[in-house]
Amino acid sequence: MMKKLLLSFLFLFLAAIVNAQYRDVRLPSVPKQHSYIDYDMVDRGFWYAVDLEGASSVMSQSPNMQYANLSFTGGFRFSEFLRLGAGVGVRYYVNNADVRDTSDKFGIPIFANVRGNLLPAYEREGVPFWSLNIGGITNEGFFASPTIGYSFGGLRNNFQLGICYTITSFRNCNKNDIAYSYFGLKLGYEF
Repeated sequence: MMKKLLLSFLFLFLAAIVNAQYRDVRLPSVPKQHSYIDYDMVDRGFWYAVDLEGASSVMSQSPNMQYANLSFTGGFRFSEFLRLGAGVGVRYYVNNADVRDTSDKFGIPIFANVRGNLLPAYEREGVPFWSLNIGGITNEGFFASPTIGYSFGGLRNNFQLGICYTITSFRNCNKNDIAYSYFGLKLGYEF
């Protein structure tokens, strides 16, 4: 009886080993990692932004001038703290006849842009950001515009709200080269 029991166990053990070797194992075609984010791919790559800006000079002794600006910027994202790019826009001046030496109300800014986040955005819905545009405006001269603001929406697709200071050089009505300063509000979308 003991022999039969031992042979039965041995037979079942060998059958289990043989069956395990010839089992057909199917793996899922798509891994079950739906929430996986490759942060290195999110941090690096091309980026684009569209900005709408409105600004006004604040002069007590001279006439004030305002402008509205729409710009498109594109570049390369090295990390969430550093993005480099170039941009072009259209600027429309209000009350420019009292200040500028031209009746043309439009200018085309062409600029280099550097920007980044001040805090990591991995686990936040919104972070503060900084930006700097440096370039020239057709038929005018040099301009620089630093911006500080708040970016909200995620890692790559963000709405941005910022306060900017712009300094622009141009020829005034008295044929002198002058610099004008503006304070403004900038709304944008970065993707």
